Amino acid sequence: MPAGAFFPNRLGLYVGDSWKWKKNVTLIYGLRYVRETGRTNSDYPAIPQLNALIPGLGNPVRQPNLNFAPQLGFAWNPTGSGKTSIRGGIGLFYDNVLAPTVAVDLTNRAPVGAFSQPPAACTGTASPQPVPVPGGMLQPTFCGAMVDGVLTNNPVAIGVAANQILAFQKQYQLASPLNVNAPNPNYIGTLLQQGLSTGAANMFDPNFQTPRSLEMNIGIQQELRPGMVLSADYLRNVGTHYVLGIDENHTGDIRYFNKAAALQAISATNQSFNCGTGTDFNNIQCAISAGAQMTDFANNGLTSSADFGAVCSFPSVTGLGSYGCAFPGINPSAPPLPFLKTIGRSVYNGLQLKLTQSVEYSGRGLRAVSYQIAYTLSRFQNSGSSNPNGPGGQDQNSSPLALDYANPNRYFGPSTLARTHQLSFGGWVELPRGFQLSAIGHFWSPLSTTLRVPNTNLGRGEIFRTDFTGDGTVQDPLPGTYLGNFDRGINASNINQVITNYNNTYANQPTPAGQVLIQNGLFTLTQLQQLGAVAPVVALAPPGQVNLSWLRAFDLNVRWSHAIGEKVTLETNVSFYNLFNFANFDLPSTLLNGLLTGAAGQINGTTALGHNIDRVGVGTGVYSLGAPRQIEFGLRLVF
Repeated sequence: MPAGAFFPNRLGLYVGDSWKWKKNVTLIYGLRYVRETGRTNSDYPAIPQLNALIPGLGNPVRQPNLNFAPQLGFAWNPTGSGKTSIRGGIGLFYDNVLAPTVAVDLTNRAPVGAFSQPPAACTGTASPQPVPVPGGMLQPTFCGAMVDGVLTNNPVAIGVAANQILAFQKQYQLASPLNVNAPNPNYIGTLLQQGLSTGAANMFDPNFQTPRSLEMNIGIQQELRPGMVLSADYLRNVGTHYVLGIDENHTGDIRYFNKAAALQAISATNQSFNCGTGTDFNNIQCAISAGAQMTDFANNGLTSSADFGAVCSFPSVTGLGSYGCAFPGINPSAPPLPFLKTIGRSVYNGLQLKLTQSVEYSGRGLRAVSYQIAYTLSRFQNSGSSNPNGPGGQDQNSSPLALDYANPNRYFGPSTLARTHQLSFGGWVELPRGFQLSAIGHFWSPLSTTLRVPNTNLGRGEIFRTDFTGDGTVQDPLPGTYLGNFDRGINASNINQVITNYNNTYANQPTPAGQVLIQNGLFTLTQLQQLGAVAPVVALAPPGQVNLSWLRAFDLNVRWSHAIGEKVTLETNVSFYNLFNFANFDLPSTLLNGLLTGAAGQINGTTALGHNIDRVGVGTGVYSLGAPRQIEFGLRLVF
């Protein structure tokens, strides 16, 4: 393309054979080889600015060249009659790496190019600054509408800001002509020189491995009578190396606490409240009495570098030069470094039953009947993501952020896309006089939700309120719970017991980051409580709190066809989607949320009436499973 392009390629080779070991036993075996190029941008060179901060992290992405996938299966007819089949297999299968992720990786990996350049107008640093723009053009004036990521008391009016944004856009376009050799302003090497983070987990970790699945199955198929077959299969699929985002600098992790920086931040905050530059109990208590909150200390560096999205640097009030954040990560000279690592794991176990029947009749009544009934009992677990209840976080293939950067599999549990029971059925009946009836139905048990402690919206310093493992991530799952725990062990009948136990054990108590401050003699527990630097109290669920709902749908189609002469057929039909108009709730895109804010739509704030916020709305019957009843009429002329 004129502005650049990438060309991922996949080479696949397969050799296989089947061996009739005995008259009633057949073995199937094979070996597949897969090699992908261009999928991970492994042809791009090392990034020296990154290696200078975290050695090895800036190396070229590994190109997987040895992706061999063996497969073995068998089929056994134990009776020799051909009516019974026992079959099984095991095989390794490699995934495609999603092309959109490859394109996003280029946003920060490509040093030059006219593509993948969506610069942000303003950065959310301690003192918001416009991003440098080409050609010495004027800096945008609307950046002042936000201070420290919070709307100011005197915001820019939307009408004024809109004109400024449009003017800035025109300026930028004029100053940025199409040039495939122009420097990429979002190149990570350039951002690091400015002390900035990429902001999101866009880039692949150098130690890339292709996501893969090991699948095993064993089953039996039996013909019960002519045309009727019953199948029962057990499947197990273990997925490894799927992509999870983590901060490889581990900003906010208590293992990298910097006491000297913490003292400087305390000193600066105390002085700002006219309480001197001392850091002892009395100076801190003076600031608290003057209205100081933990956010004030955090704004001066007593927090994680992740709160600033950049390298922390503050002027010392004691004449000791500048200092960084108290929880800066592995390298205080590096910003947060979110990367995509192939470290995710998932496990699926399923028992699948299926009954099929197909019969033709020659009498004057039914002409033919065909139907299928399928039931699955399954368990699907994975590592989860930092926002497991959001549409993106539910899909392990969408490169979500890990729930815990130090131990990404800490909360391993039921996927929030998993349904324990799935009953589906369908079939058709051919009647005399050109009529045909067909139907399909689904009755699936609820999805699940992860219980998470909400942030307090107080600003920076959230590691002191909702980071319960000390790894630097916030809004952690409720201590003692795991991924997808609601509707998998915890439900509306016992959620208040779980919340009460949390409130009695963890609420108003310090998180690991707060414990570090206490252990180092910087604050007392009472002072942290006065500063709002402790775990929050979680609201109890109201009477009548609901669980997540089953999915119920039944569709019916009535069709009539009539021959007009020898070459023309008239077909009419009417389809009823969700014939019985079942009310459905909690599909993946409209799921009861596990963030325990106590509001409607959350698992601790939703009664039957409030549950309507998650009700499936009107859509097309074809594409919106579980939507309110819809009727579709059709007319077709075939010639």
